[in-house]
Amino acid sequence: MTKLFPVRSRRLSLIVTSGTLLLSAVCIYLFMHSSKRPPTPAVPVVSACKELTPGMRRIGEGYGLQFDVPAKDFVIHEGASDAPPLVHGFGLRPKGSESLLEISYGLRQGNMAVDPTRVFSTHVEKRNIPNDKGRTIGDDEWGYLSSGERWRQIRLWGGDSVKYGLVSQKEAELFDRVISSACLSPASDH
Repeated sequence: MTKLFPVRSRRLSLIVTSGTLLLSAVCIYLFMHSSKRPPTPAVPVVSACKELTPGMRRIGEGYGLQFDVPAKDFVIHEGASDAPPLVHGFGLRPKGSESLLEISYGLRQGNMAVDPTRVFSTHVEKRNIPNDKGRTIGDDEWGYLSSGERWRQIRLWGGDSVKYGLVSQKEAELFDRVISSACLSPASDH
């Protein structure tokens, strides 16, 4: 009978060791998988524009929605459509990059096609954008692919929109800082 006890003890040790290793591997996998999730961009709260800080350039319509852009970080292009629907806007490219943040003013026709970026996204989230009085003035939709590339699209009730396509986390954070600076010019009635 003394021979059975060491065999049971070895089996029990093997089972406990195997279980511990398996649990450790699962914990490591979950930690690595959860750390790949990009940080959630802040929802902009649109309020009256403040005084412009040094090194920043304010872009936007003469009235309404404005954005503060760090001039040293971006190449800024401005343009307008020459046929209806009339749209005025800005394209912001980080220096040394082909990524683009598009800011458009004016009503646009919505595209009814299914957006493959949303379809293939690992995560998609839609949130309301409030003004400083707490009223919803638009929506903010963002997401990312399993590769970590991020996208974002903001639509405001007046027809203005802001978006960027699939970009790296670093570029997304740069674009998100511009989006977070959204403000209304003092002449605006919004």
